[in-house]
Amino acid sequence: MVDCAHTWRKKLRLQELMVIAKREIDAGEDIDLVYEILEDEMELRWRFVGSTKRQYIDDIKKILANQYVLTV
Repeated sequence: MVDCAHTWRKKLRLQELMVIAKREIDAGEDIDLVYEILEDEMELRWRFVGSTKRQYIDDIKKILANQYVLTV
């Protein structure tokens, strides 16, 4: 199946965050507000520290800019 559980969990978390981001962007929210919503979501769901939240936000930015592909 998957070699590394950490990678698998990160991929699932990024998929969940992308669903939230796309929903908010489609609703017409400002991109900075979307990132704040995602940070709040990461704090509530997974209790991420600041550096981890920044890492995930950077990944989300890359996905939205089509620089990073999240495969199923």
